[in-house]
Amino acid sequence: MKTIRWGILGAGHIAGKWALDLAHVEDATLQAVWARNPAKAAEFGKSFGANRVANSVQDLLAEGDLDAVYVATPHGRHHEDALACLEAGIPVLCEKAFALDSRQALEMIECARTRKVFLMEALWTRFLPSFLEGKRLLEEKAVGQYLSITTDFGFAAPYAPQSRLWDPQMGGGALLDIGLYPLFFARELFGPFAEFKVEWIRAPNGVDRRIQVRGRHLGGARSDSLATFDENTSCRSVIEGTLGTLTFERMFHTQTDLVLTNSQGVSKRIEAIHQGHGYQYETAHVGNCLRHGLLESPIWPLSSTLEQMEFLDAIRQAMT
Repeated sequence: MKTIRWGILGAGHIAGKWALDLAHVEDATLQAVWARNPAKAAEFGKSFGANRVANSVQDLLAEGDLDAVYVATPHGRHHEDALACLEAGIPVLCEKAFALDSRQALEMIECARTRKVFLMEALWTRFLPSFLEGKRLLEEKAVGQYLSITTDFGFAAPYAPQSRLWDPQMGGGALLDIGLYPLFFARELFGPFAEFKVEWIRAPNGVDRRIQVRGRHLGGARSDSLATFDENTSCRSVIEGTLGTLTFERMFHTQTDLVLTNSQGVSKRIEAIHQGHGYQYETAHVGNCLRHGLLESPIWPLSSTLEQMEFLDAIRQAMT
């Protein structure tokens, strides 16, 4: 398997960024596309050079010309769409949030393992050079012993109950859409939570429009994670340690600069590698996994995805 022939489910904003970045992936092509809106699918296929546009998910999967599928439909469809691909024996890269809850996530994982088909959550941030460099610096104790991590992700989104951001059936709410990024940083960099407290504000239809999770991690460090649709925030992640601070600059979850500041206040900026939008790294990783016959990623394994989904469930339980 030299060239990975990709199919894509969905033709929205993120799907477009992913498709653009496919040009930066060696030995990868866009073979087929399907979207709920046929006209949008046709336009998408033409724009990104897909070899065919499918009339249904079943049509997309039935031709036998796909090596992998990127599931980029709304959260509420991920479970259904990923299972359809897995049951057809086609490897899946499934956009975050992976599923609506851990029960759905476990069904997807069990299906992949039973059928021996590759599956990975498209948590693209985990593969970005800027994140990897920040993680390396922290592991090498560039800021000393961890004390705290403070991360916020917020933008002003007008309340529109029929839109994906707000529709509970589609996984709407700040937690699943953007809150998982600050929580991913907290858990990936500081380890599991020992305890946490949740504060949140409810939208008129009941979904979370603002959520803040403050916690203490098993190692003793503390985290403060904020996600909101009510305001534009700094969108930074700041890690404080005994020897200084490391800041992931604005849009911390993307290809962003890092600033390392020592205890004397001297700073060093580490500029990000800017190539495409950054989705190519996860896509290339999946291709390498498939070429080596792997059934899951050694970097972002299914156990990590399930642990994250279980933690999101625990947060929602604390919100009731």
